[in-house]
Amino acid sequence: MTNSQLVTHVPVEVLPSALDITDFLAKTAEIEELFRTAFIPTHRASQYFRWLDELRLVKQCGRVIGPRDIGKSRSSSCYREEDYKRVSCIKAWSNSSSKRLFSQILKDINHAASKGKRQDLRPRLVGCIEPFGVELIIIDNAENLQKEAFLDLKQLHEESGVPIALVGSSELDDSLELYDLISTFPSLFEFDKLEEDDFKMTLRTIELDILALPEESNLESDLFANLASSTGARMGSLIKILTKAVLHSLKSGHRKVDPEILRKITDRYGQKCLSRKEG
Repeated sequence: MTNSQLVTHVPVEVLPSALDITDFLAKTAEIEELFRTAFIPTHRASQYFRWLDELRLVKQCGRVIGPRDIGKSRSSSCYREEDYKRVSCIKAWSNSSSKRLFSQILKDINHAASKGKRQDLRPRLVGCIEPFGVELIIIDNAENLQKEAFLDLKQLHEESGVPIALVGSSELDDSLELYDLISTFPSLFEFDKLEEDDFKMTLRTIELDILALPEESNLESDLFANLASSTGARMGSLIKILTKAVLHSLKSGHRKVDPEILRKITDRYGQKCLSRKEG
């Protein structure tokens, strides 16, 4: 087995030849934990990290646009973890106000006073950006922000000079255009699905460093076409499907991801129910 390419790696114990229910449940739980905690590097993520580095260098704001389950959130969190003292990364919840947003950022950078009135929080954050050494703020799910939050972020950047990266779906661009704020976040990174070579490399990393099953499943060759079409080369969908496929394969006595079991899962996974009651 090659050396792990994972940013966070937990030693994986290969399953013994004879499997019982305790074995495959423990193995599945182990795989789920690795998928949750480990970051799988991709060319797309590396491009994203370089783009964030550029924002910090030129002190400009930007936006990251891409569909759901593509890996934007995991990549943003990983970038923050690599430089946690100088990067703040928070997730905006539904209909998020300025007060809630700035309170989250203050808490994330370990400010002693993270709560208060809206009119107090922004000046407090502006005043601590330089002393705290904050060089970049990443806001995930930014399409959830209220109009006042977008406007206050514009003012935060103007007053402190800190670059802000908004991460979200195409709805984010729609909101920025509606509020005439595209020019405030002019730099764009399109976080699209993995290209073929990148997807194959990702499958190989998953095969060796996360699944670590007794027999190779040949994800990047034998099962590639199925996984590529069923997931749309989206990391989030891939993780969910493979976790389910491993569980059912081991439960059925296989020592790898079984192609037929995978096909049955992907045929209906994430699809609407087409059956209708008669009468």
